[in-house]
Amino acid sequence: MFKNLKSLSIPEVLLLLVLLTLPLAEHWNSKALILSMLFACYGFYKKNKIEFPKFGWLFILIFISSAISYLWSENKTYTFNGIVSLLPLLLFTLAYQQLIGINNLFRILKLTSIFYIFYGLAMIFLAFTRYLSTKDYETFYYHALTEPFQANAIYIALIFGLVFLFQFYHLLFVPTKNSKLDYLIVLGLFSLQLFLSSKLILSVLIIILILFAIKYILNKGVDRRKIILGLAISFSLIFIVGLSSFTKNRFKEIADLKQIENVFELDYFGRGYLWNGLTLRLFQLRCFYEIEKDNDFNSLLGTGFKASQPELNKKYAQYDLYRGPSGEGENDGYFVYNFHNQYAQFIIELGVFGFVIIAFMFYFLLIIPIKNKNILILGIGLIFISFALSETYMHRQKGIVSFVVFSLLANYLSNNKLINT
Repeated sequence: MFKNLKSLSIPEVLLLLVLLTLPLAEHWNSKALILSMLFACYGFYKKNKIEFPKFGWLFILIFISSAISYLWSENKTYTFNGIVSLLPLLLFTLAYQQLIGINNLFRILKLTSIFYIFYGLAMIFLAFTRYLSTKDYETFYYHALTEPFQANAIYIALIFGLVFLFQFYHLLFVPTKNSKLDYLIVLGLFSLQLFLSSKLILSVLIIILILFAIKYILNKGVDRRKIILGLAISFSLIFIVGLSSFTKNRFKEIADLKQIENVFELDYFGRGYLWNGLTLRLFQLRCFYEIEKDNDFNSLLGTGFKASQPELNKKYAQYDLYRGPSGEGENDGYFVYNFHNQYAQFIIELGVFGFVIIAFMFYFLLIIPIKNKNILILGIGLIFISFALSETYMHRQKGIVSFVVFSLLANYLSNNKLINT
């Protein structure tokens, strides 16, 4: 596998660099994006031709809508910086044939998977060294696990989950001989989800695995050996999830119905109110509804891309949420948290354009794959559609790059039915 690195073309090396730097500090990924942009510009100069699939119009729409919102933005500096952060959407869409349309995508994804597993093992090793002094098992899980790399566990879980799906798809549906390494990669990537402990990613992955299994059975028929192998893998993965009391407790902590009722019924919370991930997000949706129904808010055009935080902070102040150590800050405590919901963020910031973007997302990521029985794009689409319920990934570089790159990779592999590894 690694001996073939020398044979990689420039586009393959650039794509590999973009994928390998996704879990790292953003400046590394930015460097890979700049190199990709320079190569794309050279390609445009040489060929003077741009081709991209219909799928790419989703990303162009997001960029154009965000750029237009600068005209009425409530904070033009934030909106301008947000528009710049969306440039990867244009880069990979317009340079689709150069950066995505390559013949060795599965080989690139396999190399990426191996790197991610080593990355995960490094996190676990560092967690073990801290456990020796603290005796705290939580160092192995969630944000504590990714802290040494200054990474967000939710986004690392997203990236690892996306690569896992490509590898699992290759295992089931690409007619090549799979090695033991291929099975170990799939098992390793899923096992890391246990430590990363994202409830949403874990739940969605299990649903997608079931859909993949159903699709496989419908395509291949019932093969006793394959069924036994599939059941063995499935029970192994479920057993792995069940091993973690931390992961189980993270599911239990959101099941308090009384706390959920309080989110919508209380008129005051105070700075000492204890929120969990679910209740905070539900409260932010309550704020979204109250902002939208306010007569002084321009719901038709919105605040402008990335300019909605002042509106949300007014609600935080109204309900007297925690303001940080000083107790006075507007840029600390909960006052730095956005809506944690990509759909709400689109609608608040882009108004009617936000609704159009959401419609396009569901059309390209859900309706079309179901209609065409395209299981790979459907799987990737389900991850991003679900992830949008709890995260605003268009406000983070890791989210933006993951969204455009993995979606276009799934589109290219599905349309060209590549089997080269």
